[in-house]
Amino acid sequence: MEIISSRSNSEVRLLRQLLRDKGTRDELDCFAAEGDHLCGELADSALEAELFACTRRAEERYPETVSKARRKSSRSVVITDEISEYISDTKSPQGLFLTARKRKTEILPDANRILILDGVQDPGNVGTIIRAAEALSIGGAVLLEGCADIYSPKTLRSSMGSVFRLPCVSAEEKFVRELSERGFTVYGAMLDESAKRLGEFAFSGRSAVVIGSEGAGISPSIAALCSEKIFIPIQSAESLNAAVAASIIMWEMKKAP
Repeated sequence: MEIISSRSNSEVRLLRQLLRDKGTRDELDCFAAEGDHLCGELADSALEAELFACTRRAEERYPETVSKARRKSSRSVVITDEISEYISDTKSPQGLFLTARKRKTEILPDANRILILDGVQDPGNVGTIIRAAEALSIGGAVLLEGCADIYSPKTLRSSMGSVFRLPCVSAEEKFVRELSERGFTVYGAMLDESAKRLGEFAFSGRSAVVIGSEGAGISPSIAALCSEKIFIPIQSAESLNAAVAASIIMWEMKKAP
């Protein structure tokens, strides 16, 4: 198999751009995963894989993942270690890269628990929240305007592959309004005198919880669409990280019938 060693190679440039540029990911409707774990998770998923690239060293170190990725992808190439470092988004690349088409999905119509992210900008938070949502059997995640790209390398790494499985959609404000029309109780996580203390009430059978941005919280227009306000009672600390708060709330949501 030919070994690609040129930075000007079109596939090398594509991989590098997909890992660095949201505009490229949006324009081509695809993304790139990097590393043994993510490439393996992507190869095991239902997503349509396209290009797989790895080094000879990666073939020796991660034979199982390399084998799966090659079977899954429509094209496979070998790259040099220098090209791997050039493509990589990490300081210590493992030498595996796999591209795939973005997932075409909708929140399942029978989902009873939904998480809504309103302007959560940190990709690490978004990825961690998606990972926790899958672990706690949440029906899907809705990302409103201003949220980090779920296909950015940091989001993918933080999600540990959950992005490939949990239904995640980008939506506009009207989606929140439509949830109420579908019988959901929309809860907004916010500090407010009228907010209910988490643990002192039961979530409704069909629940959607809005988590606001790390700095500003839930935007006023989205807050106006929330039928209930909730907060997590804490001591000493001024506030909780968005991902931590979302995880605590989802654990309580899981208890709903």
